[in-house]
Order: sequence, then C-alpha cells, then structure tokens
Amino acid sequence: MSRFKAGAVHAVQRCADVINAASRDDGALTEALHASGEDLTDLTTEQARHLRDSATALRAIAAAGSLTEACELLNTVLAGCRAPRLTAHEDTTPWHLHIDSDDDAEWGEWFLASSAMALAITITETQQPPLGICQGTDCDNVFTTHSPGRTRRYCSPTCSTRARVAAHRSRL
Repeated sequence: MSRFKAGAVHAVQRCADVINAASRDDGALTEALHASGEDLTDLTTEQARHLRDSATALRAIAAAGSLTEACELLNTVLAGCRAPRLTAHEDTTPWHLHIDSDDDAEWGEWFLASSAMALAITITETQQPPLGICQGTDCDNVFTTHSPGRTRRYCSPTCSTRARVAAHRSRL
C-alpha cells in the first residue's frame, strides 16, 4: 500500500473517531486526536467548538444515503477548502498535501480539510462511501466502511450481535 493511500486510511479512521468523540466532552476530542498521533494536550473551548462544527459537517457525509449524495456533500466541504499545497512542516515530516490555510491552521479547519481530502481519496480508490453510521438500536457511531467482503452495517461486533439477538427474539 502506498504511503499516500495508507495516510488516507488512517485519516478516515481518525475522522470517524473524532466525529464520535464530538458528542462527548472536550477531553474525548483531545483523546481521539492524541490517539491518532496528533501532538495536542488541551483544546480551548473555541477550538473544541470548531472541531464539533467540522464533525457535524462530516457526519452528514457518513449519513448520506448513496455514494452520489456522499460525493455531493463532500464536494461542498471541499469547495470551502484551500487549493492543494505541499508541505514538510519545516522539514519535520515527509512532504505531503494540505488543503487548509497553513501549517498552523486551527484544529477545526485542519480536521475538516484533512478529513475531506482523505474521504475523497478513499472514494476514488473504492467507489464506495468511506463512512457509515451504525444501524444498531441506540447507537449512532460513525465507522469506516473499507473492509473486505460485504458492506458493514454496524460499528462493532457488539452492535451486530445485539441486532442479531433482537431479531432472533422477535421471531420467537
């Protein structure tokens, strides 16, 4: 797998994790970003609000009913991003693409732009929506859909099992 594609896969997973953390407290947002490798200790209230706004826009893409709808929503997000540019963060990382304003962009802008780019890359590779929303009862977690085999409907084996047991019990 190319570094470019591997980076997109990682960023799509980060996107799902941050979207899910956005419904919890600011510490959950910090933890989700830190778990994905971002160097961050605390978020300001304003930064957390911007991240939540970005997560809301990206959740809509996950909730899309079709690939076409997901692409239309993603195109709207991409239209608000900057032109692509290459950066190596003052020689601290390998060269890579950014579509946010600068190397010190605010967390919400960076998250929205980097996630949008990763979602676009994933869509072009798979021709499928890159995110989904769990169909489990009382669960609205976002999850990545890139998996071998059939399309995922649940965020975890736990939600899948609960649905299967509930369906079995309803037939009794």
